[in-house]
Amino acid sequence: MTEKEVKIVQKKTEKKYIMKNPTFEKLLNDDKLEEIAVNGADEPVFVFHRDYGRCKTNLEMDENEILDFIGESAEKSSNYINKSKPFLDARLPDGSRLNATIPPATPKGPTMTISKFRERPFSMIDLLDNGTFSYEAAGFLWSMIEGESNYPMNTLIIGGTGAGKTTTLNTLMTFVPRKERITCIEDTLELNFFGRENLVRMVSVPPMKSREPITMNDLLENALRMRPDRLIVGEVRGKEAGSLFNAMNVGHSAIGTLHANSPSELTARLINPPMNVPKNMLPLIDIIVVQKKIVHGSNIKRRVSSITEVSRSEMGVSFNELFSYNEDLDKIERTENPSRKLERLASLSGKSLKEIQNDIDDKTSFLEELVRNDTRKLSKVNERVQDYYSVKYFSKDKKINVN
Repeated sequence: MTEKEVKIVQKKTEKKYIMKNPTFEKLLNDDKLEEIAVNGADEPVFVFHRDYGRCKTNLEMDENEILDFIGESAEKSSNYINKSKPFLDARLPDGSRLNATIPPATPKGPTMTISKFRERPFSMIDLLDNGTFSYEAAGFLWSMIEGESNYPMNTLIIGGTGAGKTTTLNTLMTFVPRKERITCIEDTLELNFFGRENLVRMVSVPPMKSREPITMNDLLENALRMRPDRLIVGEVRGKEAGSLFNAMNVGHSAIGTLHANSPSELTARLINPPMNVPKNMLPLIDIIVVQKKIVHGSNIKRRVSSITEVSRSEMGVSFNELFSYNEDLDKIERTENPSRKLERLASLSGKSLKEIQNDIDDKTSFLEELVRNDTRKLSKVNERVQDYYSVKYFSKDKKINVN
């Protein structure tokens, strides 16, 4: 290669490096993108678009650009990455999650995967509007999460990668009464608790040069000493599952997510390593919400595909599917199976089954009115739901303002 050719290559590289930031920032700031994937230097950057799925872009990054971004992100998150620890999990300033690798873990060079958060998080009204939930299913889960203010049901949201489990968990948090003390445990801060005051948020910490890691299980064991009314676990992955079930066994109410595609797959994962939950503890789960990502060509939909209650049986546990997804109607529908959990809730609260069902109908109507009024901002929906509780429990006037 001649000297002139070398200079041209160098000049192009320098120009590309200077132009990288504005282009890459556009990707980071695009609220339609769920993921940005940099598979290596001088290779096309891929994105996962909320409407069109996975797409190849015309953007490429050189090795210096990738390493600079990784290094800056590690520094801002008080973390580090080097040849002896060639992996990085970090949180970007906007809340997005970064996973990065360098050689020798990825011999061809550094990589980045950025899982982006929406600037405006979805609310239950958004999920009703886009068909993820039906009104009846949302009203039922509202009553299960609230538990007549005293007997909330332990709920796990399951599904595959990208199914929307965390989004659904985030929307269901709206139904936790404000008076309750919440302890939330996450690997990365993802959930939104607008206006929540009696709240402790805890996050796991990776190992550093001078300190041991703080694991999800460490956090969960400590959280039990905080006497929470409600435990929220962002994602159950390992031995913290045993601690979670011990917490439920002594009366703590819990909600969380777990990677599994069906109730039977969920129980199989729970009783095997690394979770190792004793079989006799499985009936502590009350409700399993299964969520799926449905792809038709370039069209992507997230749908709650089933809502199943769990009961103790001679075989360990039995499943009773209460809601099931109708593919032809693209809607989750109530099955004909009677709910034992509703009967239990009625018994515990001293109400009749009809009163409990009437309460679900009221909640369903309230959600329908929020949709009609286009009240969809998560903070506003949280406000209106807490207003509902104020009227329900503390006011003689049963009219609830949804505007």
